[in-house]
Amino acid sequence: MELLGSAPVWRALLAMGLPTMIGMMINALYNLVDAYFVGGLGTSQMGAISVAFPIGQVVVGLGLLFGNGSASYISRLLGRGDRKTADQAASTALYSSIAVGALLILCTVVFLHPLLKMLGATESILPYAEEYTRIYVVFSIFNVFNVTMNNLVTSEGAAKTTMFTLLAGAVLNIVLDPVFIYVLDFGVAGAAAATAISQIVSSLVYLGYILRKKVSSVSVSVRAVSPKRSCLKY
Repeated sequence: MELLGSAPVWRALLAMGLPTMIGMMINALYNLVDAYFVGGLGTSQMGAISVAFPIGQVVVGLGLLFGNGSASYISRLLGRGDRKTADQAASTALYSSIAVGALLILCTVVFLHPLLKMLGATESILPYAEEYTRIYVVFSIFNVFNVTMNNLVTSEGAAKTTMFTLLAGAVLNIVLDPVFIYVLDFGVAGAAAATAISQIVSSLVYLGYILRKKVSSVSVSVRAVSPKRSCLKY
């Protein structure tokens, strides 16, 4: 709160900007790590990862849509001491992203086969793409939660928390990928499972953060969700 309310602008930018940029770089490692380890299985398996990538980015984009949109508003609210409205904005952003994300994931799973073919999956790539994407997309609801939380937690000045949370998930993904893909012989499904578990772990860290009232500056709850235009437009 001191950082947002009274610290010099350069100090606030430095304290929040660097961890945020590092966190974004770490988040980009997920697909890079999957591609690296899956590449050893063959070209078709590698193609499956490439085809699934745009779908994952659309789902993640929902978290950015609600998270980025609310982060600036929440920072301004906390800066002027309006915690009640900040709680409403954070709750509305988080639960809206989860609801819309779940709907998009459902539609993706139902139309997965034609969607993958539209994205360029050939007959040799399609079986691997379906195997990987089905797991990846279903569990990407945790990624929607994580991306939204990244922005919400950063908006209250705790950028280091987001960086370390993303780092924990990325490191776990690096460890699990070779184990699931080669040791347990799960193939491309192992890469998707490793990513899913890593995202779940990051979600649990964020969940613990928002449930610790003495740590978080905002409180998130279903009762605080506000569909009012005055809340949504900011």
